[in-house]
Amino acid sequence: MNTAPLTRQTKADREYILKNLPDGTKRVQVVNSQGQQNYKRPEDVDVVHDEIILAADGSPVIMRGKPGRRARTVLVPPTPEIAEVCVARDEHVENDQISKEVRKDAEGNPIMDLVLAGMASEASALEFERTELERNGKDTTNVSVKRARVLKGIADIWLKRKTITEGGLIDLDSPVFTALFSHIVNTFKDSMKTAGARSELIEATLTGILKSLQEDAWKEDAKIKMRSKLS
Repeated sequence: MNTAPLTRQTKADREYILKNLPDGTKRVQVVNSQGQQNYKRPEDVDVVHDEIILAADGSPVIMRGKPGRRARTVLVPPTPEIAEVCVARDEHVENDQISKEVRKDAEGNPIMDLVLAGMASEASALEFERTELERNGKDTTNVSVKRARVLKGIADIWLKRKTITEGGLIDLDSPVFTALFSHIVNTFKDSMKTAGARSELIEATLTGILKSLQEDAWKEDAKIKMRSKLS
């Protein structure tokens, strides 16, 4: 949009412009005292320091409606019956166990997390479609094959991501590690008894060790030490 050259406006000029804005105006383009251009709500315009930008015809540059992206168009199902199916499908996808686990297992990579969440939703939607076909006595083979492929894709991505993020490290939360460390603790306890340590000292020592193991800081420190041995 072409704008008119800025001429120094008085406070009265700005008040007049703001008072006579077109109906539906949500934002007015201004230049602040630092020379920065932005859109402000009319009530937020500083009539002392903000210069209101005018178009070539002398009218203020404004914005109607909400700023940012246009609202997403919501398509209404053509019949109540289809609407019921859509609601049932959405509920099925929302409560799908795989989708819940994928969302819970998000690891901070936005793109990968979104891909996995999308694949999980697609698998859930296909499962719903299969149950609808079964309910109507139709063949489900094609849908089942599609869902199997999507599930395999989820499993492949998830396993590869685990391999990358863990980098060959011991899973400190696994039952295998718990059993192993329990054996090590019992061995340590027996060694202290053999060395003649008092029972109070043994219990206090083991309590301190077990408390440290439950802290996230200890686990992170242990992973750092394991990674240092892999490099």
